[in-house]
Amino acid sequence: MIKNTSLNGFKRWQSQLGNINSWLLIALIFTFTMSMAIGNALLFLILILWLIEGDFAKKFNKIKNNPVAWAAIAFVGLHFVGLLWTSDWGGARFILKKEVEYLMLPILMTVVRPQHIPHYFTALILAMLIAVGISYGLYLDVLPHYSVLRLENSDDTTPFVSHIVYNPILAFTLYLLLYAVFLRKDLSVTLKTIGIVLFIIMGLNMFLTEGRMGQLVFLVLLALFVFQYYQGQLLKSVLLSGLLLMTLAPAAYLFSPVVQERVNQAIHEVKHYQQEPNSSVGLRVIMLLNSIEIIKENPVFGVGTGDYRQEYRRVNQQNFPEATRGEELKHSHNVYIQELVQFGILGLGVLLYLFYTMLRHYRQSDSPLKPVMLAFPVFYGVIFFTDGYIMDHYLSLLFLSLGALLYTEYGQRHG
Repeated sequence: MIKNTSLNGFKRWQSQLGNINSWLLIALIFTFTMSMAIGNALLFLILILWLIEGDFAKKFNKIKNNPVAWAAIAFVGLHFVGLLWTSDWGGARFILKKEVEYLMLPILMTVVRPQHIPHYFTALILAMLIAVGISYGLYLDVLPHYSVLRLENSDDTTPFVSHIVYNPILAFTLYLLLYAVFLRKDLSVTLKTIGIVLFIIMGLNMFLTEGRMGQLVFLVLLALFVFQYYQGQLLKSVLLSGLLLMTLAPAAYLFSPVVQERVNQAIHEVKHYQQEPNSSVGLRVIMLLNSIEIIKENPVFGVGTGDYRQEYRRVNQQNFPEATRGEELKHSHNVYIQELVQFGILGLGVLLYLFYTMLRHYRQSDSPLKPVMLAFPVFYGVIFFTDGYIMDHYLSLLFLSLGALLYTEYGQRHG
């Protein structure tokens, strides 16, 4: 009798785990930019509860016909296959530790709940609103540089994460606000007004902080939003998005000292990459040139999962021995180039297939989230050109959480 009561109690608790996990995912989205440890702990807890919950046949049925889930599995699988022709096992362990995380995408697809979709997005917007508030406090010197904010130096105004991560996430959050205010029909006037105010406050912060990639991808998403808002009106979309870009980009350069300094610095470093090989942009140019040489030597299958750094060192010593900074990095600052170096055309094909499945899902969808389903691969497609974001902890968690909720088949209209 006692045994049956305990078993029934466990089954009742077990039946609640799916809902609990969805709330944990909301907590993950809210906290992942604030703490790497909390983010990892929540992701691990979700996995443990997912395993205890069981019901694997039902979960498998939910993802078995989802090409995005299988593309993520193929992406991770390629990194294991690439071990066959790698020789640097230390490098391979580091890469696998980063990329195996993408197996959580199909798992999270079985965790997300349609009734919680507004909460997922609200969690991200609130998290970035807090970060922006702190950023303004630092910019205006009204907030001390507490160690918990993990600032890189006395001029740093992007709390918790570097500007390389902060601004791209802020850019996507700004797009979500535009989507909510102008493309959703079910928001009240009050919420739309709040959304516009937040967009202005957070948008100004974008150009007060460093982070050229975030500013660039924000302009790209802004142009995309114009096309989505004026859907079916191609000429108007082209003219208005062109006008916005031609207005905002020069205005940001003229009126934001931070943007002006960063743009001038980038132009200078590109022109003088040989004289300043360890500068931010100069190093990227050199890493690109060295990586292309490695790709030419191994065009079809690449150098293997873990051999990027040792091959890079070899080529760099021949071409730019003074550019020592690049030899310490474990990626080429460009995800597409990185995949080509590691796995050749095969690797680039698998990565592009992941994007293709997302775009195909977008085309076939009638979800209210459809505009975001297009903005998501556009966002990652752009930022992947400038850094190893596919191995970045924060951008990976954003990819997993938002990718799961955007490309899951919920079986009914939602959002």
